[in-house]
Amino acid sequence: MKLCFPVVTGEGMDSTIYGHFASTPWFLIVDTAIGQTYVLANCDEKNPYAGCNPFLALRDRQLDGIVVGGIGDDALRIMNMCGFRVYQAQSASVRVNVELFEQQALTEVELQNSHLEGSCTEKEGERTCGHCHS
Repeated sequence: MKLCFPVVTGEGMDSTIYGHFASTPWFLIVDTAIGQTYVLANCDEKNPYAGCNPFLALRDRQLDGIVVGGIGDDALRIMNMCGFRVYQAQSASVRVNVELFEQQALTEVELQNSHLEGSCTEKEGERTCGHCHS
């Protein structure tokens, strides 16, 4: 099984999960079948100075799951469209989350529709925005 983790630094199973998927400096790939880990930079290998680019960094990777501390809706949609299943980390520890994944104890991340937060809509007299319309 191959799992991907956004990490602060590449310290193998002792790595700490980075809080936001898209801007992580590194991705740690854990291959539990052979007990190996390797690190990928979160950038386009052909143009590393262009900044973070998880879509190019992970393209063509065969992964059983991506385990994140946090991920935005747009990045989640794209990862799902690329065929990746994204799971919510339950600890900052890669090692703990690998164990939880193997026990099927991690839940898949769902879209939060965060772009709608605070938008101006009314449902049966209730406003979801914080300002007055009159």
